[in-house]
Amino acid sequence: MDKISNERILLLHPAIRLEVQNAINHINKNILGKGVRMRITQGFRTFKEQDELFAQGRTKPGPKVSNAKGGQSLHNYGLAFDICLLYDDGSGLFKEVSWDMKRDGDGDGIADWLEITKYLTSIGFTNGFITNGKKWDFPHFQKDFGLTWQKCFEKYNRKDYISGTIYIKL
Repeated sequence: MDKISNERILLLHPAIRLEVQNAINHINKNILGKGVRMRITQGFRTFKEQDELFAQGRTKPGPKVSNAKGGQSLHNYGLAFDICLLYDDGSGLFKEVSWDMKRDGDGDGIADWLEITKYLTSIGFTNGFITNGKKWDFPHFQKDFGLTWQKCFEKYNRKDYISGTIYIKL
């Protein structure tokens, strides 16, 4: 696994860390073919980081990238992560970053993104958010353990944490 993904996994909620690590290893070794790898681009986010993303396209320059304020995303509780695909540039290094959902970089006749999504959803992760019946955040995967962000926020405010950590009890 690449160092960046591994560092981001270590910040996820303890309840999903090992599962995400094992899933990425499985995807990269057994599902994606040679020349394609999956990477975690985002994992745990502080409320402040979430507020900064929310401000983008509103009070700060750039396109809107989030409809969630601090506390309103499962990223804020370490229960969500975003991904991208990395493609070998021909040198054996995975330098090309992609969010192309139709690309079949491993040439097996199935879009790489679809292969990842099918596997992660088969092991209990939800892909993207659904707003008004439409998915809009395809790089996003989460495991909510039956909790909404509102319930997570309540636990956060009550300081209902796993002892000695910043993570809420599930």
